[in-house]
Amino acid sequence: MGSDVETQRLAFILELSGLTRKYGVAICGCGCCGSPWLDDSADISDMRAGYGDTAAGLKWVAPSDAYDWQTYSADIVRAKE
Repeated sequence: MGSDVETQRLAFILELSGLTRKYGVAICGCGCCGSPWLDDSADISDMRAGYGDTAAGLKWVAPSDAYDWQTYSADIVRAKE
């Protein structure tokens, strides 16, 4: 990916994270085909949560899900300082 595409992708994911926190609704995808659906019970209570850009696709990752947190927390997209 070129840097412009990477920058746009980062900006999109960060803005999507903000929308998820605002409305408590996360976009999820099936692991086999990535079919999207909305999860209206996303855990937004912990500010460490966020979208992980994983090998399996984009996934909302929160500390309240121990397996996901252990497996995907390192992949959470964060704003560059």
